[in-house]
Amino acid sequence: MTDKEPTNLTRAHLAEAVCKATGLPRSDASGFVELFLDLISDTLLRGEPVMLSGFGKFIVLKRAARKGRNVKLGTDVMIEPRMAIVFKPAPGLVASLNGEAPSRAKNISSAA
Repeated sequence: MTDKEPTNLTRAHLAEAVCKATGLPRSDASGFVELFLDLISDTLLRGEPVMLSGFGKFIVLKRAARKGRNVKLGTDVMIEPRMAIVFKPAPGLVASLNGEAPSRAKNISSAA
């Protein structure tokens, strides 16, 4: 990855980083990444949140049925209820993204 071109972080990139950081063979590093992602996916599929300290929290939310609009046809449509995954970043991550020291991160709950 270069600074000039935006690149998506892929499973292969993650496996390569684990391989370099740990010295594990590439196949073992790839297996580790797959296991980690499967664990997160399985937890979310059970409807449980996933909290990664210093990174953020993945939460499963129930979206209620609602009325929408088909813009092309100009008609009202019902949007079915569904489940959604929401990511809430850790305050330190947000602070780092904004060039602040993590200790200066504002408490999200006190901002309301």
